Amino acid sequence: MAYDGPTVFLAPYGNAAAQENFQRTVLDGLSGSEVAAYSDSHSSGDTVRMWGTKETVSGTWRQIDPGDYLLFYKDGGYDHAAEVISTERNESLGRAVWPNHEEGKPWVCIIYLKGPIETNIDSEEIHGLAGHDISYTMGFSSLNDLGLGGIRGRYGSVENLVHGRPAASDRSTEQATLDGGPEPDIYTEPSIDLPAETFDSLYFHDEQREELIESITAALNAGKHLIFTGPPGTGKTEIARQLCSYLNTEYPDIYTGQQLTTATADWSTFETVGGYMPGESDGENLSFEPGQVLRRFKKGSAQRNELLVIDEINRADIDKSFGQLFTLLSGQAVQLPYRRDGEEIEVVPASDFDGQLAPNRYVVPASWRIFATMNSYDKTSLYELSYAFMRRFAFIHVDAPEIPPEREESGELVRSYADVWGIDANDDTLRDVGEIWFAVNATENGRNIGPAIIKDILSHVNGREIDRRAALSGAVASYVFPQLEGVPNRGQIVSRVAHTDVVDRGRLGRLAGDVLGVTVDG
Repeated sequence: MAYDGPTVFLAPYGNAAAQENFQRTVLDGLSGSEVAAYSDSHSSGDTVRMWGTKETVSGTWRQIDPGDYLLFYKDGGYDHAAEVISTERNESLGRAVWPNHEEGKPWVCIIYLKGPIETNIDSEEIHGLAGHDISYTMGFSSLNDLGLGGIRGRYGSVENLVHGRPAASDRSTEQATLDGGPEPDIYTEPSIDLPAETFDSLYFHDEQREELIESITAALNAGKHLIFTGPPGTGKTEIARQLCSYLNTEYPDIYTGQQLTTATADWSTFETVGGYMPGESDGENLSFEPGQVLRRFKKGSAQRNELLVIDEINRADIDKSFGQLFTLLSGQAVQLPYRRDGEEIEVVPASDFDGQLAPNRYVVPASWRIFATMNSYDKTSLYELSYAFMRRFAFIHVDAPEIPPEREESGELVRSYADVWGIDANDDTLRDVGEIWFAVNATENGRNIGPAIIKDILSHVNGREIDRRAALSGAVASYVFPQLEGVPNRGQIVSRVAHTDVVDRGRLGRLAGDVLGVTVDG
């Protein structure tokens, strides 16, 4: 079932000019006569509340629909929210209403709003639900599907979050605030039937979508955790994100959110399980702090069931970083070598839970899952994963599409992706990028690249005034070369690209020498 509720847009107003604008046009509102002089959207008798964006973020602005919400960010939190009435592109109105704009960058994209609601929303929590490592917002942007799914899983709906309402009718607002949301059903493993529209925002060639959905559905219903493998740029992480969003939306009484983290070579059980940390008050007394995995099961004293996405899991030393979790992933209880309030920390499956969520106890819901990603080219890392670890996961391959050798057909393939991405490129640019894609992926024993890298290349060159061959050479160096580090025949791959005649061969050769230390043949 596709989500058809409100989308959330994040609107920072941290500097003095933005705060002045927020007070005047959102909190106070403008008289209808001021707006009517430039727009027919409102009558002169109305009080009009509005916000705006620059041309540079018009792509995000165009996604806004009536009924969506703007969350206004300042000083570490979202302190106001406002529902969208309508939008309008109106440069003359924007210049008149917000004359204190940045030089040459007026607010031309207008957003009309209902009266703002004062909120107290923790930005770290919202960004964590969306898989971001930062607690601040980088500019006007939409909250991703992972974040929306997390809000619905934790609060029941976007409206509940904005209005501070409890997520379940039988719980008081006070209790919901204290516990962070309703208690999930930890015993049920739902029978999953992924609909075709689960990954609607991703484009798959031929029958890849159906095969992917079938594999994921079978693995989840078999009780497996998932590892998505495949070439770089095939959308593995986004598939995991959107899968989390679907599960949180479809089963809000079971799942309470999700978290994205990226594995590193420095990981140990401290990052995953937890360990002792100095107390905040005196810095001397040690207390147990849960790691990434245990935090998915409990928030404060409340039971949670948050899905965990581990990006590039092969970067971690699995034996060193997962330790006792091998037993946990097999569905058995684990005693950890740490104490809280004098009692050993224990992690138990829901099937062994007696209903008492003590401070030293973490309960693993029957439906809890890890979704991990890894590049299929890291063969050595794949086989370094012990059998004990691998047998707890289903490996789902996400392949790059087969690139036609003919220039016209490869250009049409790129066009099919560009249409989904909203990139309006001319035919020659699409064909040129298609040639490059074929040259990279067709090299024997080479390294295939997926559509996400092609999107980067196309965005890099599309609409630029400089020579397209020079732009494509720079794009290949920026987005393809990093994928070729450590590839034995990278010189052969670069030479194939250089001989396509759609790039500047001399420039690409110089860049290949500087970046990869290889020479273009011929």
